[in-house]
Amino acid sequence: MPREKSIAERFDAYVETVGGRLYKPCRRFLREALFGLVENRSVLLSQIGRALDEPRRLIHTEKRLSRNLGSERYDDAAVEADYLRLVAPILRDERYPRPVIAVDLTDIAKSRARKMPYLYKVHDGSRDEIVTGYQIVSVEAVGVRGRRLPLLSRLFSQAAPDFRSQNASALDAVATVCPHVPDDAFWVFDSGFDGHIFMRRLDELAISYAVRLKVSNDRLLHTPEGQMKVSEVMELLPQPHTHRIKFHRREGTGWKKKELQLGFVRDVHLPEYTSGGRPSKKKVGERRYSLVVARGMGLKPLVILTTEDVQTKEDAGRVVDIYLERWGVEEANRFTKQGFDLEDVRALTWTGLKRMVQLVHLAYGFLALLVHGPRRQVERIASSFKAFGPVPEYMYYRLLEGIGTLLRATMDGGP
Repeated sequence: MPREKSIAERFDAYVETVGGRLYKPCRRFLREALFGLVENRSVLLSQIGRALDEPRRLIHTEKRLSRNLGSERYDDAAVEADYLRLVAPILRDERYPRPVIAVDLTDIAKSRARKMPYLYKVHDGSRDEIVTGYQIVSVEAVGVRGRRLPLLSRLFSQAAPDFRSQNASALDAVATVCPHVPDDAFWVFDSGFDGHIFMRRLDELAISYAVRLKVSNDRLLHTPEGQMKVSEVMELLPQPHTHRIKFHRREGTGWKKKELQLGFVRDVHLPEYTSGGRPSKKKVGERRYSLVVARGMGLKPLVILTTEDVQTKEDAGRVVDIYLERWGVEEANRFTKQGFDLEDVRALTWTGLKRMVQLVHLAYGFLALLVHGPRRQVERIASSFKAFGPVPEYMYYRLLEGIGTLLRATMDGGP
């Protein structure tokens, strides 16, 4: 029976895999940055430098880390691709019989920043207000029993010279991940992705997906009853079916059950749009959709457009369940912000900002791979978590506690 690899050995193998194509000093930086992130749980270079505990003044360590953070010899695309190749086989085992690929947008609020590059207006979801900052597109896979695997995370700004559109940023992320996930993977998008141009591009990628529609924008759809607004379909469509869901309360007080009222309609088509952006009476292609409406989750009903052929109430219930699985990526975004203090990032170059977001993603990815490994090993690490209040149920917060000690031995050598 092969010997179980230690945490330090797994960290070594992880760095060598995702950074294998990097210039050697850049690979050393990757190792040090990931170690500093999980040891001191901060994106500040001063905190990463303190974690390294080098026999020289901290300012010299910071300057070296800063040079590497903005180095042109560091190949971000190669690291991103090698990480995806590393995790892709996991998505083809029994833990992901048909993986749900959740795509989400989150923000980094920098309301007090003045010298950081390409700041732009973003919606701060935690305070529900418009502030200056950046946006991140995140892609994560969800398997059985909510098992998660981060796939990609990219920073973008509408003020950056390489920015084309929010749709283009998200579609680039989807196109990058697509070759590494099974063909039958089911993609899930929130209401920010319900534009007709975005969905047309998804159809060109030939993926199966579901997207939540905004009820307020009065989108037109071709239904068996004729062309109707989404709000009209929602009001006229009966919801005679009952579907019970089980979801976790955010405040950590356990699980809660709810009964939803479901209705659905098949053979839905998207309308053609004119060059001026107006919907016409023509249908887009031959691709058929189904529309699922669920009441009971909040004040507004849940309206989901999907490429799945919904024929029964069980089919409609599965679409709702899959969409609700998407909310897990929001919990992951909260973890990367709180666990690594991502919103405190202070890099003054655009390359450094984007690279630090990628490094946080890789640190989270390493923790996810630990969770996918031997269960006893993970429980042993998580048991070291010490809290004066309630123990967080999200496993990754507990994994961060004390893992740096287990990795310290790997920092004695070079890359």
